[in-house]
Amino acid sequence: MAFRSERRLRLLSLCTLPVLLAMSYGVFAWRNIEEYTKRNELSSHENIPQQPFAGALWRVEQVRLIGDGRDTKVTFPGERRLLIVRLAARARSTIGDAWFDCRISLTDRSGRVWAPLDFISSDTISRTLDPQAKPVEGCSAASRQPPAEGAEMEIEEKFVIPATAAQSLRASLSFASTRPEALLLPLVVP
Repeated sequence: MAFRSERRLRLLSLCTLPVLLAMSYGVFAWRNIEEYTKRNELSSHENIPQQPFAGALWRVEQVRLIGDGRDTKVTFPGERRLLIVRLAARARSTIGDAWFDCRISLTDRSGRVWAPLDFISSDTISRTLDPQAKPVEGCSAASRQPPAEGAEMEIEEKFVIPATAAQSLRASLSFASTRPEALLLPLVVP
C-alpha cells in the first residue's frame, strides 16, 4: 500500500512539473519585460515649452558645431565633427531622485543614434576650447545635484558625429523615472 501511494505522489509530482516550469518561465519573462522597459526608451514626445518633464521645463540653450575650422582652430579628420549641445532646465517642483540615471543621445532622420563622450573627454575638450571658463556639467553629474524648485541649471554634452548628419539631429533625454518615455528636443545646428 505504501508503495502505491509513493507512486501516486511521484506521478503527481511529474504531472505538476510542467505547470510549475511554465509558471516560473512566466514570472521570469514578466520581470525581464519590466527591466527592459525601465532601461530603454520605447516611446518619445516632442518638447512642449510649458509642459514639465521629470519636474523641469527644458529648452535647447546652445548648439555648436566644431571641427571644420570655421568656429575654432580645432579640426577633425575627414567627415567627423564635434557637436556641443547645451540644455537648460528650470525646476518646476522638487526634483529629488527624478533625474537619476540621466541619458542624452542624438538621433538623425535615418535612425542612427550617437551617445555622448565620456565625462573625462568632455572636460578635457572644454578646457581646451576655453581654459578660463568652468566646464558645464554633463547629464550624469547634473543628476546628482538637480536644481531646487524655481532654479535653473545648464547641462552640456559633447558628441562626435559625421558632418552629413548635423542638419537633421534631435536630442533624446530620459531618466530612470520617465522611462520608457523620452523627451525629444530638435536641434538647430548653425
